[in-house]
Amino acid sequence: MTEREEMGLNDLEDQYCIMYAILGRTLLEDFGLDGEHALREGTRLYGQNRGRLHRQRHLDAGLKINMKNLFTTGGDLPGDTRTFRELQRINAQERVSHTLVCPMADIWKEYGCMDIGKIYCEEFHFSCYSTYAYGYTKVNIAKVLTQEGDEYCAFNIILRPQDLPEKLRPVCFEEYDPEYPEPQNICLKPPEAKEGYRSLWLRLYFFLLKAAAEQFGEEGREAVKHGLNRLAKVVSEAFAKDNPIPVDMEFLEEHYPVDMYVEKEEMWKLYGDYGAKELADREFIQPLLNHLHITKGEKMI
Repeated sequence: MTEREEMGLNDLEDQYCIMYAILGRTLLEDFGLDGEHALREGTRLYGQNRGRLHRQRHLDAGLKINMKNLFTTGGDLPGDTRTFRELQRINAQERVSHTLVCPMADIWKEYGCMDIGKIYCEEFHFSCYSTYAYGYTKVNIAKVLTQEGDEYCAFNIILRPQDLPEKLRPVCFEEYDPEYPEPQNICLKPPEAKEGYRSLWLRLYFFLLKAAAEQFGEEGREAVKHGLNRLAKVVSEAFAKDNPIPVDMEFLEEHYPVDMYVEKEEMWKLYGDYGAKELADREFIQPLLNHLHITKGEKMI
Protein backbone atom coordinates (compact mmCIF):
# COMPACT_ATOMS: atom_id res chain seq x y z
CA MET A 1 0.00 0.00 0.00
CA THR A 2 1.37 3.41 -0.97
CA GLU A 3 1.43 6.33 1.46
CA ARG A 4 -1.39 8.01 -0.49
CA GLU A 5 -3.52 4.86 -0.45
CA GLU A 6 -3.03 4.48 3.31
CA MET A 7 -3.93 8.13 3.83
CA GLY A 8 -7.10 7.60 1.79
CA LEU A 9 -8.06 4.52 3.82
CA ASN A 10 -7.53 6.37 7.09
CA ASP A 11 -9.58 9.35 5.90
CA LEU A 12 -12.47 7.12 4.85
CA GLU A 13 -12.77 5.61 8.32
CA ASP A 14 -12.18 8.91 10.09
CA GLN A 15 -14.88 10.68 8.08
CA TYR A 16 -17.36 7.90 8.83
CA CYS A 17 -16.68 8.50 12.54
CA ILE A 18 -16.83 12.29 12.21
CA MET A 19 -20.24 12.11 10.53
CA TYR A 20 -21.60 10.11 13.47
CA ALA A 21 -20.06 12.53 15.95
CA ILE A 22 -21.44 15.69 14.31
CA LEU A 23 -24.96 14.36 13.72
CA GLY A 24 -24.99 12.83 17.20
CA ARG A 25 -23.86 16.07 18.83
CA THR A 26 -26.53 18.00 16.94
CA LEU A 27 -29.29 15.68 18.15
CA LEU A 28 -28.13 16.02 21.76
CA GLU A 29 -27.87 19.80 21.55
CA ASP A 30 -31.26 20.23 19.91
CA PHE A 31 -33.28 17.72 21.94
CA GLY A 32 -31.31 16.89 25.09
CA LEU A 33 -32.08 13.47 26.58
CA ASP A 34 -34.75 12.85 23.94
CA GLY A 35 -32.07 13.49 21.31
CA GLU A 36 -29.82 10.94 22.99
CA HIS A 37 -32.69 8.45 22.84
CA ALA A 38 -32.99 9.04 19.10
CA LEU A 39 -29.22 8.70 18.64
CA ARG A 40 -29.20 5.42 20.53
CA GLU A 41 -32.19 4.12 18.58
CA GLY A 42 -30.63 5.05 15.24
CA THR A 43 -27.38 3.35 16.26
CA ARG A 44 -29.27 0.20 17.27
CA LEU A 45 -31.18 0.13 13.97
CA TYR A 46 -27.90 0.46 12.11
CA GLY A 47 -26.35 -2.37 14.13
CA GLN A 48 -29.35 -4.59 13.49
CA ASN A 49 -29.09 -3.88 9.77
CA ARG A 50 -25.42 -4.85 9.64
CA GLY A 51 -25.98 -7.97 11.74
CA ARG A 52 -28.88 -9.11 9.55
CA LEU A 53 -26.96 -8.58 6.28
CA HIS A 54 -23.87 -10.30 7.66
CA ARG A 55 -25.95 -13.30 8.75
CA GLN A 56 -27.59 -13.58 5.34
CA ARG A 57 -24.23 -13.53 3.54
CA HIS A 58 -23.09 -16.41 5.72
CA LEU A 59 -26.29 -18.39 5.22
CA ASP A 60 -26.04 -17.88 1.45
CA ALA A 61 -22.46 -19.22 1.60
CA GLY A 62 -23.53 -22.28 3.60
CA LEU A 63 -21.76 -21.17 6.78
CA LYS A 64 -22.83 -21.74 10.36
CA ILE A 65 -24.02 -18.69 12.28
CA ASN A 66 -21.52 -18.60 15.11
CA MET A 67 -18.86 -16.43 16.69
CA LYS A 68 -15.90 -17.78 14.76
CA ASN A 69 -17.54 -17.08 11.42
CA LEU A 70 -18.89 -13.72 12.59
CA PHE A 71 -15.40 -12.42 13.33
CA THR A 72 -13.26 -14.21 10.76
CA THR A 73 -15.24 -14.60 7.53
CA GLY A 74 -16.50 -11.98 5.12
CA GLY A 75 -16.90 -8.97 7.40
CA ASP A 76 -18.23 -5.65 6.09
CA LEU A 77 -15.54 -3.47 7.69
CA PRO A 78 -12.42 -2.74 5.63
CA GLY A 79 -9.08 -3.32 7.33
CA ASP A 80 -7.23 -0.55 9.16
CA THR A 81 -3.49 -0.66 9.81
CA ARG A 82 -3.89 1.62 12.84
CA THR A 83 -6.02 -0.83 14.86
CA PHE A 84 -4.15 -3.02 17.33
CA ARG A 85 -5.82 -5.76 19.33
CA GLU A 86 -4.90 -8.84 21.34
CA LEU A 87 -7.03 -11.87 20.59
CA GLN A 88 -7.31 -14.08 23.66
CA ARG A 89 -9.65 -16.71 22.29
CA ILE A 90 -11.91 -17.37 19.33
CA ASN A 91 -14.03 -20.40 18.50
CA ALA A 92 -17.59 -21.15 17.42
CA GLN A 93 -18.95 -20.22 20.86
CA GLU A 94 -16.89 -17.19 21.87
CA ARG A 95 -14.57 -14.42 20.94
CA VAL A 96 -12.54 -12.77 23.70
CA SER A 97 -10.28 -9.87 22.75
CA HIS A 98 -8.75 -6.60 23.89
CA THR A 99 -8.54 -3.63 21.51
CA LEU A 100 -5.51 -1.62 22.58
CA VAL A 101 -5.57 1.00 19.81
CA CYS A 102 -8.82 2.08 18.13
CA PRO A 103 -8.69 4.80 15.45
CA MET A 104 -12.42 5.42 15.92
CA ALA A 105 -11.89 6.29 19.59
CA ASP A 106 -8.88 8.41 18.62
CA ILE A 107 -10.84 10.52 16.13
CA TRP A 108 -13.75 10.99 18.55
CA LYS A 109 -11.25 12.15 21.18
CA GLU A 110 -9.64 14.56 18.73
CA TYR A 111 -13.03 16.14 17.99
CA GLY A 112 -14.13 16.29 21.62
CA CYS A 113 -16.86 13.72 21.06
CA MET A 114 -15.85 10.83 23.32
CA ASP A 115 -19.33 10.89 24.88
CA ILE A 116 -20.90 10.43 21.44
CA GLY A 117 -18.45 7.66 20.58
CA LYS A 118 -19.27 5.91 23.85
CA ILE A 119 -22.93 5.78 22.79
CA TYR A 120 -21.81 4.07 19.57
CA CYS A 121 -19.79 1.54 21.58
CA GLU A 122 -22.67 0.86 23.96
CA GLU A 123 -25.35 0.42 21.30
CA PHE A 124 -23.79 -0.77 18.05
CA HIS A 125 -21.86 -3.85 19.14
CA PHE A 126 -24.69 -5.41 21.11
CA SER A 127 -27.33 -4.81 18.44
CA CYS A 128 -25.11 -6.04 15.58
CA TYR A 129 -23.70 -9.18 17.21
CA SER A 130 -26.99 -10.09 18.84
CA THR A 131 -28.98 -9.69 15.62
CA TYR A 132 -26.44 -11.77 13.70
CA ALA A 133 -27.18 -14.80 15.92
CA TYR A 134 -30.96 -14.37 16.03
CA GLY A 135 -30.89 -12.38 19.28
CA TYR A 136 -29.08 -15.01 21.37
CA THR A 137 -25.56 -13.57 21.49
CA LYS A 138 -24.33 -12.43 24.90
CA VAL A 139 -22.30 -9.25 24.48
CA ASN A 140 -20.14 -8.11 27.37
CA ILE A 141 -17.95 -5.06 26.84
CA ALA A 142 -16.34 -4.42 30.22
CA LYS A 143 -14.09 -1.57 29.08
CA VAL A 144 -14.12 0.84 26.13
CA LEU A 145 -11.52 3.32 24.96
CA THR A 146 -14.26 5.95 24.68
CA GLN A 147 -14.62 5.83 28.47
CA GLU A 148 -12.21 8.14 30.30
CA GLY A 149 -9.76 6.02 32.25
CA ASP A 150 -10.24 2.77 30.32
CA GLU A 151 -6.96 1.69 28.76
CA TYR A 152 -8.43 -0.79 26.25
CA CYS A 153 -11.71 -2.22 24.95
CA ALA A 154 -12.54 -5.60 26.52
CA PHE A 155 -14.84 -7.71 24.35
CA ASN A 156 -16.36 -10.98 25.55
CA ILE A 157 -18.85 -12.17 22.92
CA ILE A 158 -20.56 -15.50 23.61
CA LEU A 159 -23.05 -17.79 21.89
CA ARG A 160 -23.83 -21.01 23.78
CA PRO A 161 -25.79 -23.86 22.15
CA GLN A 162 -27.74 -24.44 25.38
CA ASP A 163 -29.15 -20.90 25.09
CA LEU A 164 -30.56 -21.59 21.62
CA PRO A 165 -33.91 -23.16 20.77
CA GLU A 166 -33.43 -26.67 19.44
CA LYS A 167 -34.19 -25.72 15.83
CA LEU A 168 -31.36 -23.13 15.75
CA ARG A 169 -28.61 -25.35 17.15
CA PRO A 170 -27.85 -27.05 13.81
CA VAL A 171 -27.99 -23.64 12.09
CA CYS A 172 -25.22 -22.37 14.36
CA PHE A 173 -23.05 -25.34 15.31
CA GLU A 174 -21.64 -28.18 13.23
CA GLU A 175 -21.85 -30.73 16.06
CA TYR A 176 -25.66 -30.45 15.96
CA ASP A 177 -25.77 -31.02 12.21
CA PRO A 178 -24.13 -34.41 11.53
CA GLU A 179 -24.81 -34.26 7.78
CA TYR A 180 -23.41 -30.75 7.37
CA PRO A 181 -21.40 -30.47 4.15
CA GLU A 182 -18.65 -28.00 4.99
CA PRO A 183 -18.53 -25.42 2.18
CA GLN A 184 -15.45 -25.36 -0.01
CA ASN A 185 -13.58 -22.41 -1.53
CA ILE A 186 -15.42 -19.69 0.39
CA CYS A 187 -14.60 -16.35 -1.23
CA LEU A 188 -16.16 -13.95 1.29
CA LYS A 189 -13.73 -11.09 1.83
CA PRO A 190 -14.04 -7.70 3.49
CA PRO A 191 -14.90 -4.97 0.97
CA GLU A 192 -12.39 -2.56 -0.47
CA ALA A 193 -12.02 0.63 1.56
CA LYS A 194 -14.12 2.99 -0.55
CA GLU A 195 -16.89 0.46 -1.18
CA GLY A 196 -17.02 -0.54 2.47
CA TYR A 197 -17.08 2.87 4.09
CA ARG A 198 -19.42 4.23 1.41
CA SER A 199 -21.96 1.59 2.39
CA LEU A 200 -21.41 2.04 6.14
CA TRP A 201 -21.59 5.87 6.01
CA LEU A 202 -24.77 5.86 3.98
CA ARG A 203 -26.56 3.31 6.16
CA LEU A 204 -25.48 4.89 9.45
CA TYR A 205 -26.65 8.31 8.23
CA PHE A 206 -29.95 6.86 7.05
CA PHE A 207 -30.78 5.16 10.35
CA LEU A 208 -29.90 8.27 12.35
CA LEU A 209 -32.22 10.27 10.09
CA LYS A 210 -34.93 7.62 10.41
CA ALA A 211 -34.78 7.67 14.22
CA ALA A 212 -34.81 11.48 14.35
CA ALA A 213 -37.69 11.80 11.87
CA GLU A 214 -39.80 9.15 13.58
CA GLN A 215 -39.27 10.60 17.05
CA PHE A 216 -39.44 14.33 16.26
CA GLY A 217 -41.12 14.58 12.85
CA GLU A 218 -40.08 17.55 10.73
CA GLU A 219 -38.10 19.00 13.63
CA GLY A 220 -35.98 15.85 13.56
CA ARG A 221 -35.28 16.26 9.85
CA GLU A 222 -34.39 19.89 10.48
CA ALA A 223 -31.90 18.85 13.15
CA VAL A 224 -30.26 16.40 10.76
CA LYS A 225 -30.22 19.13 8.11
CA HIS A 226 -28.35 21.45 10.48
CA GLY A 227 -26.01 18.62 11.40
CA LEU A 228 -25.21 18.00 7.72
CA ASN A 229 -24.49 21.69 7.18
CA ARG A 230 -22.21 21.62 10.20
CA LEU A 231 -20.54 18.47 8.91
CA ALA A 232 -19.80 20.07 5.52
CA LYS A 233 -17.92 22.87 7.25
CA VAL A 234 -16.00 20.51 9.54
CA VAL A 235 -14.99 18.23 6.65
CA SER A 236 -13.91 21.10 4.41
CA GLU A 237 -11.75 22.57 7.18
CA ALA A 238 -10.16 19.20 7.90
CA PHE A 239 -9.30 18.56 4.24
CA ALA A 240 -8.07 22.10 3.57
CA LYS A 241 -5.69 22.13 6.56
CA ASP A 242 -2.04 21.40 5.68
CA ASN A 243 -3.02 18.97 2.92
CA PRO A 244 -0.14 18.05 0.59
CA ILE A 245 -2.61 16.71 -2.01
CA PRO A 246 -4.83 19.04 -4.07
CA VAL A 247 -8.38 18.84 -2.73
CA ASP A 248 -10.42 18.32 -5.88
CA MET A 249 -13.11 15.91 -7.03
CA GLU A 250 -10.55 13.13 -7.52
CA PHE A 251 -9.35 13.65 -3.95
CA LEU A 252 -12.90 13.38 -2.61
CA GLU A 253 -13.45 10.18 -4.58
CA GLU A 254 -10.45 8.66 -2.77
CA HIS A 255 -10.80 10.23 0.68
CA TYR A 256 -14.50 10.67 1.40
CA PRO A 257 -16.88 7.70 1.79
CA VAL A 258 -19.92 9.08 -0.03
CA ASP A 259 -20.11 9.46 -3.78
CA MET A 260 -20.49 13.16 -4.58
CA TYR A 261 -22.76 12.19 -7.50
CA VAL A 262 -25.83 10.98 -5.61
CA GLU A 263 -27.70 10.15 -8.81
CA LYS A 264 -25.17 7.38 -9.49
CA GLU A 265 -25.54 5.77 -6.06
CA GLU A 266 -27.70 2.64 -6.22
CA MET A 267 -27.92 2.25 -2.44
CA TRP A 268 -30.25 5.26 -2.16
CA LYS A 269 -32.95 3.00 -3.61
CA LEU A 270 -32.83 0.97 -0.40
CA TYR A 271 -32.01 3.76 2.04
CA GLY A 272 -33.74 6.78 0.54
CA ASP A 273 -36.82 7.17 2.75
CA TYR A 274 -37.36 10.38 4.74
CA GLY A 275 -35.78 12.28 1.85
CA ALA A 276 -32.36 10.91 2.80
CA LYS A 277 -30.75 11.26 -0.62
CA GLU A 278 -32.06 14.76 -1.31
CA LEU A 279 -31.14 15.95 2.18
CA ALA A 280 -27.59 14.58 1.90
CA ASP A 281 -27.09 16.16 -1.52
CA ARG A 282 -28.61 19.55 -0.71
CA GLU A 283 -27.41 20.02 2.86
CA PHE A 284 -24.05 18.26 2.85
CA ILE A 285 -22.56 17.47 -0.57
CA GLN A 286 -23.32 20.77 -2.26
CA PRO A 287 -22.19 22.89 0.74
CA LEU A 288 -19.02 20.77 1.02
CA LEU A 289 -18.16 21.36 -2.63
CA ASN A 290 -18.90 25.08 -2.21
CA HIS A 291 -16.63 25.32 0.84
CA LEU A 292 -13.84 23.63 -1.13
CA HIS A 293 -14.51 25.69 -4.29
CA ILE A 294 -15.07 22.55 -6.36
CA THR A 295 -17.37 22.52 -9.35
CA LYS A 296 -19.07 19.21 -10.02
CA GLY A 297 -18.56 18.09 -13.61
CA GLU A 298 -20.16 15.21 -15.47
CA LYS A 299 -19.16 11.84 -13.99
CA MET A 300 -18.17 9.19 -16.48
CA ILE A 301 -19.93 5.85 -15.98
